[in-house]
Amino acid sequence: MRRSRFIYLVSIILFGTAPLAAQDTSPEDEIIVIGQSEAEAVRDLAENITRKSRIDKPISRFQGPVCVKVSGMPMDMAAMVEERIRENVERVGAKVGKPDCAINALVAFVNDAPDLLTHLRAEEPWLFNDMLEHEFALLADEKDGVRAWHTRMLRDKDGREIPIQKIKLPRYGRDVFMRNLRSYDSSRRLIPISMELTGAVVLFDLARIENKTFRQLADYATLRILALSGSENVSAESQSIPSITTLFDDPGSTPSALSTFDEAYLTALYDAPYYAMSGSLQNATLRRYRSAKGQDLDR
Repeated sequence: MRRSRFIYLVSIILFGTAPLAAQDTSPEDEIIVIGQSEAEAVRDLAENITRKSRIDKPISRFQGPVCVKVSGMPMDMAAMVEERIRENVERVGAKVGKPDCAINALVAFVNDAPDLLTHLRAEEPWLFNDMLEHEFALLADEKDGVRAWHTRMLRDKDGREIPIQKIKLPRYGRDVFMRNLRSYDSSRRLIPISMELTGAVVLFDLARIENKTFRQLADYATLRILALSGSENVSAESQSIPSITTLFDDPGSTPSALSTFDEAYLTALYDAPYYAMSGSLQNATLRRYRSAKGQDLDR
């Protein structure tokens, strides 16, 4: 996303948005309830929160620096949330933008997230250009107090833009435009492409953030910015591994910050090879979860 467009989007969202009031930021203890096999629960949760890769496309993630902007709250509070997100981004292995970087991740606290989403799709369609219909339907149907989505771009394995080349077809009397992939991989089984997240938008509905701390909101936003993830298949009642993804399902049982699982998941994502598919995150997350816990979990 270009900086000018993101700044314009910030101004749209700020208009008519009531500032967020101060909150109690005291942390709560992380509660771990083990029911099913812990290893199985970790794999299941990684699968449930991951939006599947498109056919023949690797998993999407930011390759360049993440430059975050928070709007809809007083400046000092926004700065605190931004700093927390930047710390999280760096800790899990993604790149952090320098001061005055081009904004590519917007977190906004708004009066009516579903209504704003509808407005943005009508007035700013470029934000959804690469989103398939079923992907937008999934976004629009989210039942918690958040709407989050990304823009993305196909790149080569080194993160470079794949140029579009005009190919003449005299036999058919027309020309076609195709991406000209000039990058190769030594393995014939691997297509040397990657999917780059180029922008992220996270909208928090002000009516749904009561009793949630700044840390929880910043950490939830971190997960939604860095990964094509969702909470529609996750519920605090049915799952035994603590995760910030349950923040809007049952805030009373949600950890006070990114959990061991959450950090393992994001670290696995940003340490994966360029050709990794979404299904590979399950075992990769488990390996990092096991390492962080210092345990040999059952396989």
